[in-house]
Amino acid sequence: MKNQWYELGLNFKLGIFVFGMALLGFFVGCSSTPNVKQARESVLEAYELQKPVVVQTSKSDDRPDWTKNSASETDGNMYFSGGFLNGSDYSLTVRCANAEAIKVVVQGIGQYIRTEFSEYVQGSNTGSGGIERYVEDGIAVFANNLHVQGIKQKEVYYEQLFSAQVMRPTYNVWVKLEMSKADYLKAKADVLQRLKDRFSGVGETEAKKKAEKLLEELKNGARRGV
Repeated sequence: MKNQWYELGLNFKLGIFVFGMALLGFFVGCSSTPNVKQARESVLEAYELQKPVVVQTSKSDDRPDWTKNSASETDGNMYFSGGFLNGSDYSLTVRCANAEAIKVVVQGIGQYIRTEFSEYVQGSNTGSGGIERYVEDGIAVFANNLHVQGIKQKEVYYEQLFSAQVMRPTYNVWVKLEMSKADYLKAKADVLQRLKDRFSGVGETEAKKKAEKLLEELKNGARRGV
């Protein structure tokens, strides 16, 4: 019986202790409410200061038109543009933008070549990638020879920005490249000639005929000024 009363006493004291801690937590929470509110307001204020702000839209964009057009043709010349955003060094950002513009040229030629030879790539009977390997090789050679072919930097447009987050200027840069239509067609022809020679060497007769046909079409187009 004594043990039962003893256990009841302990449970009663434990209950009082738990109730007291809960009550203390309630009053502490109440007293800290202003601090919580202040902290929340600080977080919201910091977010408002750092969240992106729309400074221009397509309707108010005053960048040169060529920065919005990756490839164009005017008066017998081909133009290609590329951009690089948020660069920390101006000179390096210009080089990166130039590389993006070069990529536009290579992708255009690459798409043309892959489309024309897609049926032969899928049906190739040679091993280790077959015709596809030669197509990719031809495109890579074209990319390496671009500067030799006469492509040059025509114009640079840049924006200097300052961000409170990084506390230093950054740069948005666009580069415009120029290449004569004749040089562009010659670059295409060089790729096709290389492919024709490779196909001839490995016995890909049909692919070779296709390359010869495309070369003839390029020559005819050049004569007509197309």
